[in-house]
Amino acid sequence: MWNNLSVPSGTLYAWDPTSTYIHEPPYFKNMTMSPPGSHGVKDAFCLLNFGDSITTDHISPAGSIHKDSPAARYLIERGVDRRDFNSYGSRRGNDEVMARGTFANIRIVNKFLNGEVGPKTIHIPSGEKLSVFDAAQVIFLNHVICWCIIQCFYFASDILHFLRNCVFYLICCW
Repeated sequence: MWNNLSVPSGTLYAWDPTSTYIHEPPYFKNMTMSPPGSHGVKDAFCLLNFGDSITTDHISPAGSIHKDSPAARYLIERGVDRRDFNSYGSRRGNDEVMARGTFANIRIVNKFLNGEVGPKTIHIPSGEKLSVFDAAQVIFLNHVICWCIIQCFYFASDILHFLRNCVFYLICCW
């Protein structure tokens, strides 16, 4: 049965631009062999302020895709029915879904929201409450630098490394 499957020819993977499960990531688009030099940070805003016990599950959830989330909007715009959303874990091959799922854990607590639980933040300077993804997009479109504050009970280098990569992608790869 496997031998009867049609296989595209070529040395590179043939990306299907309509797939909502696997998508060509933009990580290397427009990349040059000479990295940009360092630059100063001015007029930066804080995107998130977390307390203790942040895990990779808070940063990049693997659970179900909430019906009102940015990831759900993305899938609906591409004709995916709600019952076919599946989970973030099953769609990890799609950077567009995962960027929208970064910090989308429904139990996350952002100190900017005064104890309110959920994947939201306050956009600075407007004060508007937005999903983390939507706030990141506004920040990116306005060419503003942002950061996140996370407190840890212990040094968790794998979590900090994962966080850095998620925030970089969320803000910089559009």
